[in-house]
Amino acid sequence: MDYVIRPARAEDVASIAEWTKDTFDWGDYVAGMLPTWPEDPDSLVIVCVLDQVPVALARAQMLSAGEAWLSAARVQPDHRRVGMASAMNDHGVAWARSKGAVIVRLAIEEGNEAAVSQVSKSGYRGPVPWAHAEIDVAPGQRLDPGERLKLALAIDADAAWTFWAQSELALAGRELIADGWRWRRARRDDLDTALDNHRLLQGRAGWVIVDDRDDSMLIGWLATAQTEAPILAQCLVDLARERSLARVEAMVPAVPWLLEAMLREGFRLQPMLIFSKPL
Repeated sequence: MDYVIRPARAEDVASIAEWTKDTFDWGDYVAGMLPTWPEDPDSLVIVCVLDQVPVALARAQMLSAGEAWLSAARVQPDHRRVGMASAMNDHGVAWARSKGAVIVRLAIEEGNEAAVSQVSKSGYRGPVPWAHAEIDVAPGQRLDPGERLKLALAIDADAAWTFWAQSELALAGRELIADGWRWRRARRDDLDTALDNHRLLQGRAGWVIVDDRDDSMLIGWLATAQTEAPILAQCLVDLARERSLARVEAMVPAVPWLLEAMLREGFRLQPMLIFSKPL
């Protein structure tokens, strides 16, 4: 099958939107986000074109000076299993290398054996298990003031980083931090940035970096201990109630005691696998 790989263009959006709208049970985010992606100088949107019509796409992004992320791989159903996904992956890896990346990562939902097989054959290592934890927040009784999360102070950032860097969470999660559905290596200045933006919170049960978006509270980094994890899970829901947010979404390393704490609080868990490829 003769197809051409090239960067996406504005005129591709309508066609791609048509065959990506029902990718999952809940739909897909690609159609809504695709028009904005080419504006990002640190990303490349790749399409496979057959008879001048785009039938596959993927996105490559630089998340730091040396780290790239691949996502949004989609192939029109009539053109799957012919190597387009692997070809786009190779194209994205080559672009990332040209930008200075020394490692590229991607995420796959646990159970997607076809995708796992594809990336394994392409030289990716892993997986590193994480989980997307989500809960709908209903009105309820607040925690006692002494249990609640509050804005951290500058001195708390040092304590949080030292604790986390030596913890099972950092080890199991390969020292990664999540930004939405993207992962990169956590840095000490991530806590300083969160502190400056009033997004680093602390309490008796630990520390979290939170980000309020629309009606959700997102967590991509947290530090806690096994004995305190159930309380921290409660604190997250309590904070969302305080902020009148409809849900909490947290990306967490798949450490059994942390997952159990989230489940006991009522979170729904979606297992994720993070793969990496040194360049």
